[in-house]
Amino acid sequence: MLTITLRASTGTFYFKYYVGREDLIGSFTATYMMALAIGAASTPLLTKLMDKRRLLITLMTCVAILCCGFYFIAPEQIVLMFVMQALIGFCLGPKSPLVFSMYADTADYGQYQHGRRATAMIFSAAAFSQKLGGAIAGAMMGWILSSMGYVANQQQSSDSQLGIVLLNTLIPAIFAIIAVWVISRYSLNEQKMQQVNQALYPPNNSSVSSSS
Repeated sequence: MLTITLRASTGTFYFKYYVGREDLIGSFTATYMMALAIGAASTPLLTKLMDKRRLLITLMTCVAILCCGFYFIAPEQIVLMFVMQALIGFCLGPKSPLVFSMYADTADYGQYQHGRRATAMIFSAAAFSQKLGGAIAGAMMGWILSSMGYVANQQQSSDSQLGIVLLNTLIPAIFAIIAVWVISRYSLNEQKMQQVNQALYPPNNSSVSSSS
């Protein structure tokens, strides 16, 4: 959420104060939102290629690489900015469908391990973490911009321009890398979930119900 929120929120500052093309802010934001939607819609196809854990690691690794690459784009390379933004949005798009599916998997795993489901608690914690991520991202933007001399609607210093660029590129990349590390600790791969599902929902249940 930190990565997604920072990428969504800093585009306005980036184009207004770094690129100097305030007229492109709407198009840049729309490109990002469309790419997010296309990425989310592509999730069922992508999960056919690899399991959810590996897919999320792959996508967030790509996001980190692309955000790092974005740092080196010159202010006049407008087309490249839009292409990179679309790629980043596409990679971040499947995040929500994937993680909400993984939350459900953890509820199944909890029932498998302990004989009780904690679905409401899991999804409540997930909703809280999403709101917390957005709040921290907003606070971080304000703190970094103010600490580097940002003044609204004024010509920005080189330090404040650097802060804007970092918030749009390397800082989201750092959080994407942290996400990759966290997801790598998640042990519920496809093979494990097959074992859990077979234990919780044995295939002979349907046949037994039909015969009775």
